[in-house]
Amino acid sequence: MTTVRILPEILSNQIAAGEVVERPASVVKELVENSIDANATQIIIEIVNGGKSLIRVSDNGIGLLRDDALLSIERYATSKIFNKEDLFSISTMGFRGEALPSIASVSKFILVTRTTDSDIGTKIDIAGGKILNVSDAGAPVGTMVEVKQLFFNTPARKKFLKSNTTETSHIADAVSGMALGNPHVQFRLFLNHKLQKSFSLSDDLFQRSVRILGRDVAGKLCPLEFADEFVRIQGYCSNPSVTRRSSSKIFLFVNNRLVYDRGLIAAIFQGYKGRIMKGNFPLGVFFVEIAFDQVDVNVHPSKKEIRFFNSKPVYQAMSETIDRALSCAQDNMTSYSQTPVFSLDTGEKKAVETFEFFDADVYPESISKIEQSIIEWQTPVIQNKPVENQTDSVQKQKEPACQQALPQPPGYPVPSVNPVKSVSPALKEKPVSFSATTKIIGQVMGTYILVETQEGIMLMDQHAAHERIVYEKLKRRYQLLKVQSQSLVVPETLDLNFKEADFLSGILEELKGLGVIIEPFGGTTFIIKAVPVIIDEKEIKHMIVDIIEKALVKKDRFSKDEWLEQCLILMACHSAIRANLKLNQTEMETLLADLEACENPCHCPHGRPIMIAWTKQQIEKLFKRVL
Repeated sequence: MTTVRILPEILSNQIAAGEVVERPASVVKELVENSIDANATQIIIEIVNGGKSLIRVSDNGIGLLRDDALLSIERYATSKIFNKEDLFSISTMGFRGEALPSIASVSKFILVTRTTDSDIGTKIDIAGGKILNVSDAGAPVGTMVEVKQLFFNTPARKKFLKSNTTETSHIADAVSGMALGNPHVQFRLFLNHKLQKSFSLSDDLFQRSVRILGRDVAGKLCPLEFADEFVRIQGYCSNPSVTRRSSSKIFLFVNNRLVYDRGLIAAIFQGYKGRIMKGNFPLGVFFVEIAFDQVDVNVHPSKKEIRFFNSKPVYQAMSETIDRALSCAQDNMTSYSQTPVFSLDTGEKKAVETFEFFDADVYPESISKIEQSIIEWQTPVIQNKPVENQTDSVQKQKEPACQQALPQPPGYPVPSVNPVKSVSPALKEKPVSFSATTKIIGQVMGTYILVETQEGIMLMDQHAAHERIVYEKLKRRYQLLKVQSQSLVVPETLDLNFKEADFLSGILEELKGLGVIIEPFGGTTFIIKAVPVIIDEKEIKHMIVDIIEKALVKKDRFSKDEWLEQCLILMACHSAIRANLKLNQTEMETLLADLEACENPCHCPHGRPIMIAWTKQQIEKLFKRVL
């Protein structure tokens, strides 16, 4: 008797469902993507008990004929691709032909569909993967899919579902993400027979972004614009003053597909580098348009993960487009640093769990390699060309709604659409002058400088401002001068364990290039003989140990640029003037003038804001002069 056997079709479908149908939100995602592929302009999603009892998705798309409807519930049956060449140039949301049969195998499933050429629709009843009935039915043009009692025949899967509230939250976030990526489609979400979300066709991308990211960011969004013959980037990124403690408000779209890509997330953080504090996450909506044959979406059955065939120019374009947009917004420092009169935190906590599309706990420790590759890659991206002159493969792409002209949020100029170039910080354009229109009132609480501007008043943190000035001076000096070391009068000894000693032995030459001379002293002991002139010798031992520990935890190679920057930040912090140090008028004026000359005058090297501002109107609201 043979021990190897072919699995029954129903069992193989249930196994496939484990990859495609993770939870009710996965069902909603697959069905809505099918509706989008069917050219629907109206999609209605109905949910009961977190999707466990009922999921119904209706659309006004092109519908299916009877024969096509019957084929659609067979595994690997699809109208999206036909040959292996199509697999490497996918232009649709779905293509695997697994979603419907996988969903039908673990639920009580009903499909009703009709095309414009037919007067009668088709209805198919399935329970646990078995077809119960196929009949004619009266139906409007389009398709309705009803999924009841999800996982009723796989109790082991069902017990892993969370509470109704949690599953509902996942569904709501999934619908919001797809609505954001498809502003040309009307979405309506009903939860337990009550309308919960409605996205109108009259909404543009900016309006949908505000609805999903939150009304508090409406005046704090910077538009993104970039296009060349290889990639196009559009969307909105938040002012660094608006952050979250998780990545749930970062929405990434590649060819209108909501995706997860660690490299793009790393590129976004690279664009925000020096503007947000560690552990904080920006908000934003980022659209990447690229030729379909330059991206692989056939990585995972969920189709969330992608791979670029040439990722470096995409990551470079993303990071520097964000950097340029934020630098453009910084030209008006008063507007850029505005803070709300009333706290945006109402103290109310969300009643349901927030679905984090990106893992906030895993992310920070896992992108350093990609982040470093972005820094090291210095080759400029292909020169900018008009969008109508893009390559044929890009011209063939369906023009998404996100490629329409982006509306301009209040208070922020739209950055010009220019090619990405690697620019030395010392050569970057100086921000617009504001010192001529300001008046220093004096020092407040021994720490903050009060400044009157044309728009209102501004408070500047003297320590953070001087820290930024010193940091940029140190960085320029280090870039322009050859690395100089100073020998220690009394060499420092460094005792490590075997693992740490092995790692340090492999980076001694790289450290020497930075001016840190370390020699083995036998066993796992080393001697630090010289350090760079910009580093305090009292700090070097701690820095070396910190390098080793971080590298071993991250399982990442030694990054000279990252380590050098941390050294510069530490030196700037120790050298900057402190709080409660009294400054005279001349010193405050000099501090303001030096800050104006900085590349990034709005944030200290740690990412903390240097200044906050209130407009005249905001102040008058506080005193009830205006309503």
